[in-house]
Amino acid sequence: MNMLRVWPIFCQFGVGALLCLVGIWGGLRGGYLNLKITEDRRLLVILVAGYLFMLAIVCVFTFLSPGWASGEPL
Repeated sequence: MNMLRVWPIFCQFGVGALLCLVGIWGGLRGGYLNLKITEDRRLLVILVAGYLFMLAIVCVFTFLSPGWASGEPL
């Protein structure tokens, strides 16, 4: 595996995840987010799902799509 492709993803999404966790922690601790409220739980699910979806899209275009130009199958 070419680590020159892995490290940017790791840095972007790793640091992004840490900052998101700090924000969620601050929101829970400060009272802005309450897990007993349905809308707040839905917001957290949307944040996590969006993060994982963007990570999957980036991984597809980083690791699979370079092979598509040379005719490699999925």
